Amino acid sequence: MDSFYQALPPNPNFKSSFEKVSFVPVPDDWFILITDIAGSTKAIEEGRYKDVNTAGGLTAIAVANVYGHMDFPFVFGGDGVTFLLPVHFLFPIRSAIADTIGKVRQTFGLELRAGIVPVQALYEKGAQLFVSKFNASPHYNQCSIFGDGLVLAEAWVKQGEDESYLVRETEKITSADFTGFTCRWEDIPSRKGEVISLILKPLDKDYTKASRLVTRVLNFIRTEFGEEEDYHPIAVETLETATGEYLEKEALAHSGGKRNLFFFLRWLKVKFETWVVRFAMHFHVPLRSAHYRLDQLKVYQVMSADFRKFDGTLKMVMNGSKKNREALTLFLDELTLQKQIQYGIHVSDRSLMTCILKAGESQEVHFVDGADGGFALAAKMLKEKLNER
Repeated sequence: MDSFYQALPPNPNFKSSFEKVSFVPVPDDWFILITDIAGSTKAIEEGRYKDVNTAGGLTAIAVANVYGHMDFPFVFGGDGVTFLLPVHFLFPIRSAIADTIGKVRQTFGLELRAGIVPVQALYEKGAQLFVSKFNASPHYNQCSIFGDGLVLAEAWVKQGEDESYLVRETEKITSADFTGFTCRWEDIPSRKGEVISLILKPLDKDYTKASRLVTRVLNFIRTEFGEEEDYHPIAVETLETATGEYLEKEALAHSGGKRNLFFFLRWLKVKFETWVVRFAMHFHVPLRSAHYRLDQLKVYQVMSADFRKFDGTLKMVMNGSKKNREALTLFLDELTLQKQIQYGIHVSDRSLMTCILKAGESQEVHFVDGADGGFALAAKMLKEKLNER
């Protein structure tokens, strides 16, 4: 049962996950679901990274609606999400992802690639896979994943190692449910000039040593950038509700890419709800929706923003200055010369945010990425460096 993950005690914050070395082995009867957008680099070059982010995030709400809650292990990576799944959710989630593949193609013209790999198969190859979680906000726990099992699973899925691992659109049995998916914020400008998307890979396979290295990097970031609130990419004063295209994309995602009556009604609903939020925030009217006070909506977005995570690589989106970023790259270059890490980095002047929530459970998470390529281009840079080794 999924009680394994729910029973894990959450660490109080991100950094404490590594200081306490609190990772535990993933049960051998679980599965890894890996999703990403094939050809995302081309879509980024065409200026469509928001579509890539949104399409990647749709898988998270499709899976959450099978579970009925959000206390399950997943990590958003910009153009896709990695999940750990207990066996009893395998078939309904496989169907939901199969339908999402078709909906992503119809809505965004993008190809969602998905594969499900048994953890047992990874263990039989001598790979390792560990998980922990930390209390990211009062409204969600964020998981961390460590071990070479994830890298091996990604390779099997992307190389087509075993056709049975791949999820096909034709496997759809029931429709995916995207209730709780929202996309109602404009791009968020940096308060200090730059938004830095970082992916850092510790090269030591021993998770105790890797944890110490991540702690060292986090300590440097604290020294150079300040506390989390100083480099947090989202701030109340920089959040503005979206208009036009972003609201239309949300309605299209819910209508399966079809501009029919359902799309039109959904679009009107989204516009009306956005207007109500603007009204409540502007006039400080304490209207409520589920666990939200609408006049305080921006505070919830900042509180539950997903901007730091670990899935074998440290992934962070940070608000900073050019000086901060140059100091960081000098520090990381030194670690690279010492053969302790490899890293990829991307710099923009703003962030993107895609939101999912389970209102009935008072749970929410807001995926954050750097605009114009963010994690996807940082990952491309990291991959090129690893191939050069």
